[in-house]
Amino acid sequence: MEKDYFRNLIQKYLNGDCTPEEVSAVHEWYNSFEKDQNPIDILSSVQQEQLKQRLLTSIRTNIISIDTPSKQFTGRKNRSGVLIYSLSGIAAMLILTIGFVFFNTNYLINTKLPVAGSILVVNKTKSIHRLLLSDGSIAWLNPNSKLKYPKMFTTGKREIKMDGEIFFEVTPDAKRPFIIYSRNVITRVWGTSFRIRAYQNLPVEVSVVTGKVSLRLQQKEDYEIMLLPNQKATYLKNINSLKTEESVDSVMGMWQKASMSFDNEPLEDVIKVLNNQFKVHISSRDEKLLKYVLNADFTGQNLPSILEMLEKSLDVEYEMNNQEILLNKKNTYY
Repeated sequence: MEKDYFRNLIQKYLNGDCTPEEVSAVHEWYNSFEKDQNPIDILSSVQQEQLKQRLLTSIRTNIISIDTPSKQFTGRKNRSGVLIYSLSGIAAMLILTIGFVFFNTNYLINTKLPVAGSILVVNKTKSIHRLLLSDGSIAWLNPNSKLKYPKMFTTGKREIKMDGEIFFEVTPDAKRPFIIYSRNVITRVWGTSFRIRAYQNLPVEVSVVTGKVSLRLQQKEDYEIMLLPNQKATYLKNINSLKTEESVDSVMGMWQKASMSFDNEPLEDVIKVLNNQFKVHISSRDEKLLKYVLNADFTGQNLPSILEMLEKSLDVEYEMNNQEILLNKKNTYY
């Protein structure tokens, strides 16, 4: 009964029909689970994302105007005058523990295509951006990557087309396979995480992190191979075939989820830990930024998730070039 009550209350919240008292009740309910189970498990994947976006909008308002200690996000100075950033309450639940990433369409170009209900997303930035599909699956678009997908998956198949480099986290659905068309390679999955590289003039590559995927070629319907974790397949155009081997690409390490926490640690030291954990090289030209002190709990997060969290909490931006990542301050709000 209580779950039904809050499910209905949250739907009112998402529809913008709540009274101020009911809005406060939603916030208090969500915050009450800070040290317990994930409260949004009672919601559908679409409702979960909508709720996170609504709450994050409120959180980001507090981040921009950190003028009182009662804000969800606080930036305070210690005795040495170093600014300490910490996330607590709803902000910590969303941005850190749950790892929600706000998808800002200002960074991307969304274009409706002639096919009804079809959308083309192009990442024209220098960082990785997260896209939530209607089934709850997540696509992480690298710079200069494109994804064409239906606004809603309404058939027995979840079919999309891509170009560039995208990492997928596919929601399991035994009745609807997830099918990706990347030039002449067709990838079929049910619920797993993997990366596809499909740049023009380069061989298509598929690398698996979790679960398994099957691959076939458009011109050879009777030819199919299976990939398991830590394996990759490369399309060999000269013989029109797929080569399978163990994945030794160190860049794939950024997609492995890890857990770590920081208690009043300078960002400079946080970066060192991230570099060691994910085998990348994060740096910054801004010495002041490196001295920021951070309280954070990165539980079960991959590197792009953590970078997005840093972007939102510290108001920074990053540029990525393979394993080289440049982090710098974007705006000043204190």
